[in-house]
Amino acid sequence: MHILEPPRLPDDGRSYQLCRAASGLLCLLISDPAADAASCVVQFAVGSHDEPEDLPGLAHLLEHMLFMGSAGYPQAGSFPQLVSEWSGRFNASTAAERTRYHFSVNPAGLGACLTQLTDMLAAPLFAPEAVAAERQVIDAEFHTRLADDALHEQAALGQMFNPSHPLSRFSAGNLASLNLEPTALAQALRQFHEKHYRAANGCLLLHAALPMDQLELLANELDARLPIGKSASRASTGPLFSPQRLPGLLRWQNRGKQEQWLLLFALDDAHTAEDSKALRWLCEWLASPAPAGGLGWLRAQGLAAQLNVRTQRYTGQQTLLRIEVEPLLAASDYPALLGGFFSWLAALRATPISDWPQDARQQLADQAFFNGPQGEPLRWLTALAERTLYELPEQILESTGQWAHSCEQAWHRLLQQIRPERVLLAQSQSDSTNLPQRTAWTDTRFASSQLRWQPAAGDGNALAEAGWPIWAVSSPEIGRRSVTAMPGLHMIPSPKAPTAGQGMETTRFAWCWPGGQLGRHQRDRLKALWSLQLEPLDNWANASGLSLHWHDEAGLISLELQGPDKALWVGAAAALAALAQPPDLSLQRLAEHRYQKSLNERTHTLPAYRLLDELEVLLSPITSQPRDAADAAQPSAAQVVWLHPQPWQSEQLEPIAASLQSLCPRVTQPFHWQLPAVRRVEEGTKTIPVDCQHADRAQILYCQARTSGISERACWQLLQQHISASFFDQLRTRQQLGYWVVARYHEVAGTPGLMLLVQSPTHDHEQIETAITTWLKGEQERLAGLPFEQVQSQAQRLATHLRAQSSTPSGQLELHWARGLGLPGATIHEQCIALEQLSQAMWQETLQDWLEQPCRLHLFSQRI
Repeated sequence: MHILEPPRLPDDGRSYQLCRAASGLLCLLISDPAADAASCVVQFAVGSHDEPEDLPGLAHLLEHMLFMGSAGYPQAGSFPQLVSEWSGRFNASTAAERTRYHFSVNPAGLGACLTQLTDMLAAPLFAPEAVAAERQVIDAEFHTRLADDALHEQAALGQMFNPSHPLSRFSAGNLASLNLEPTALAQALRQFHEKHYRAANGCLLLHAALPMDQLELLANELDARLPIGKSASRASTGPLFSPQRLPGLLRWQNRGKQEQWLLLFALDDAHTAEDSKALRWLCEWLASPAPAGGLGWLRAQGLAAQLNVRTQRYTGQQTLLRIEVEPLLAASDYPALLGGFFSWLAALRATPISDWPQDARQQLADQAFFNGPQGEPLRWLTALAERTLYELPEQILESTGQWAHSCEQAWHRLLQQIRPERVLLAQSQSDSTNLPQRTAWTDTRFASSQLRWQPAAGDGNALAEAGWPIWAVSSPEIGRRSVTAMPGLHMIPSPKAPTAGQGMETTRFAWCWPGGQLGRHQRDRLKALWSLQLEPLDNWANASGLSLHWHDEAGLISLELQGPDKALWVGAAAALAALAQPPDLSLQRLAEHRYQKSLNERTHTLPAYRLLDELEVLLSPITSQPRDAADAAQPSAAQVVWLHPQPWQSEQLEPIAASLQSLCPRVTQPFHWQLPAVRRVEEGTKTIPVDCQHADRAQILYCQARTSGISERACWQLLQQHISASFFDQLRTRQQLGYWVVARYHEVAGTPGLMLLVQSPTHDHEQIETAITTWLKGEQERLAGLPFEQVQSQAQRLATHLRAQSSTPSGQLELHWARGLGLPGATIHEQCIALEQLSQAMWQETLQDWLEQPCRLHLFSQRI
């Protein structure tokens, strides 16, 4: 392979190698001693925009068919089984101009999983009977997605795009669009595969705690199997919008009842370095909640609650700028929103770019780059894979981009394209009033017209610098008080090793309510308010490589921050200082709006999500109720657990602790909290109907272990590994029961359990229940006949995986956290020993608890 030399590499403790094989395959190999799993992404530059116009959904069907048997692995569904055996997960997805396959497994399983994935990519079978069966799954997925607003939005927008552009076409696929005879459809798949699944059209990304030479061997194995030859070129498709469509107003009927408006702009020639830099700056200004940011400006005028920005490149040097707005207006009041948006844009245009803190922003970008990608590896690996579609190979790792020395000409050239006469405004509405038209495939109701609106003349004043997005945060003053006077602040120094990469650290705050627990609604209200209070820090945090995440644990609300050590300390102090400030009335109203929106989303979500939501409620741990529920809903009633990096000195801890004391005065009282007791499920099966808004049928069969011992937790995890692939294969692959078929280990407050979930648009509840019951009987026979040596072998493999996972820096941190709070995760080493010493009697007892004397909840959707 030919080694490519990026202009610079992160200095994060990982080794990077970017290379291109003689075949054209681009490979990014990352050797990371701190990786707790091995991750792989394979991507091809082919998607729905490349499929024949007379076979919509062919690219999607091809993605599915690669899992339905290949030359070396003819058994359909065998890849999920292999991934499960290596304690991993996998997925695949088809987009407009790319198709992606990825998995993450125990490092010891990387070679075996990549070998099978390679065979799937290079030599799929396309057996006609399998094609016919999987087409049914595609159709089931399509009918399930008919309850998803994203599908209807895409269909409605398709009516507004240039008819010659692939964005105007249906791409999901269903029985009607893929209506060839199975043999002919198999041949079409084969031809499509041969044309596009070539080495020169793909890329491979590997991340694992393996030496670079071993990663190279794995890359060479994939490269040797993929067909060679010139990659298929994609013809230019013309403009995104027909000029006569703009400015346009589109209204369409949603299914989820949540109103969302879109402002869409087609940008030409936004791919040069200077134009891309200008677009990055615009997106950062747009999404900022600061008073001078686009979101902050609209919030201050009571026009919008939320604003998100995305850009997507397409062939032909075209970029679609997508601004999603959650309005606080009636649909007919859209002129006010447009007026507010374009008045902000006029003020931004009048703000000299020479005054922006460009060098400081670039310094943050450089710092984040050298610290390396952070967070869940598959997430940033897929982001890097996406960059291979549009960036020069040497620039793929430059994920932070360039920010300094912006070109004023490029900036104003960009803003010139975001004018009222170039906008498409799309509004969703919950009823079909005045929506006479319907789309061909999804039957989405819509109406379109010219947008007859003109902005009022603006004053041209620049945005006030005091209201600009935050790109710099000052270090807090070093404290002089002792934190030992706060016994209700339970402090846990983290292990010495960083969590990921060089110099990366984690801090975590958990709020708990002694003597009781916040109810779910109270908890969600608090999180809505607190997340809004932290939003102004987003620009600086993202630029600094600092991540903030909220988590729900049994009896706790947790906020975790991870990033470079210095930025982490500054960010933690700024975050707690923000939370300690009393929120003003407008922020409280916005938080209530966000909370009510989440309630509405739960009500109208898909049946499977409704059942999962109800299961969480039913299994919530038992807690004593506080005397005054209103008082308990306040942060002032909480005490705090704080995990902080061990090197932080007491003078660094004090300013953060002072903010915690201001937010939670009860940290001056003795700490009192323990893990709530689990809510037990009675023996037998309790059937529970759950009201749902959508027509799909869904069921969950949840089985709870009788005890919460170490051996039980180990054995039920082992059980899940033995059954998950079988459940998926039997009910989804063979019976085409539905698109969503999952068997999952489900632990609540340390008590293990198993959850079987099915959602189907085509089968009724009796058929689903019969299928699950039949499968359970078959599993009882299969597992009873399974040689115990095979069970022991899988137990050893699981123990090796758990032990390796807990020995990584992130695993050590989680273990330390669990020990500090007395959580069930503290027993991971004991669970490994139990697996390694697994007896046949213990295994049989687990099977008996699951199948013969079960404690079960059976939830099923009930349409209202």
